[in-house]
Amino acid sequence: MDLLLGLLMIIMILVIILESELGQLPTRRDHLKSQGYRNELIQWHLPVRRGRKGEKFVANELYKLLDSNYYRILNNLLLPSTGNLNTTQIDHVIVSNFGIFCLETKAYAGWIFGNIKQKYWTQVIFHNKERFYNPFYQNYAHIKALEKIIGQSQLKSPIISLVIFTDADKLKISGTDAAGFTFEIIRKIKNYSIPIYTDTERDAIYNLLCQANITDINLQKLHNKNVQRLKY
Repeated sequence: MDLLLGLLMIIMILVIILESELGQLPTRRDHLKSQGYRNELIQWHLPVRRGRKGEKFVANELYKLLDSNYYRILNNLLLPSTGNLNTTQIDHVIVSNFGIFCLETKAYAGWIFGNIKQKYWTQVIFHNKERFYNPFYQNYAHIKALEKIIGQSQLKSPIISLVIFTDADKLKISGTDAAGFTFEIIRKIKNYSIPIYTDTERDAIYNLLCQANITDINLQKLHNKNVQRLKY
C-alpha cells in the first residue's frame, strides 16, 4: 500500500513538472498572435496607407447606409486653413438636412485609451504603447476651416465633431460619446432626425465645400509632406 501511494505521488509530481514546462513553451496560436501584434505595430508606422484604407471603408459605408435624399457626403477634402499649416485635410464631411457632421477616421488597431480633454491618446498593442494626437483636437481645426468657408450666416447649428475607429479591438474613451466604431457613429448620425436645413440650403453648403476643395495633386502632396514633417 505504501509503495502504491509512493508511486502515485511520483506520477503526480512528474505530471505537474511536465505541465509547467509545456506551459512555458509558445504555442502556434501565441506565435501567430505575437506576429500579428508586430505586424500591427509595423502598420502603425505606415499611417498613410492604412489610414487611406480605413477612410475608404468608412466612405463606402456612409454611401450605403445614409439616404442620398437627405445626406450629401464629401470625402478627403483639402481646404485652406489658418492653423499650423496653410491647408487642412478632412476625412469626411456630411451635409444633411439634419446638420453638418465632420468625421475624423483612425485605422489604429489594439486598445485605444483617451479622454476628451487629453492632448494625446494611447494605442496599446500587446506590451507596446504609442501616443497619438487627440483626434478631437484635429477635428477642431477642421471645423474652424469649414466654418470659415460656409460662413456663420449660413450655419444654423454647430458642426458636429465625430471620430471613427475602424480597426480598434477595444475603445476606452471617456468624457464623450462622439467616438466609436464605424456603425456606432453612423447610427449616431442617423439619430439626428429634426430637419434644420432645407434641401436648397443643404445643397448650397455642399456646393460651397466642393468649390473650396483643393484638387491640385502637387498641393495635396505638399500638404502630406508638411503633415509628416509636423509629426516627426
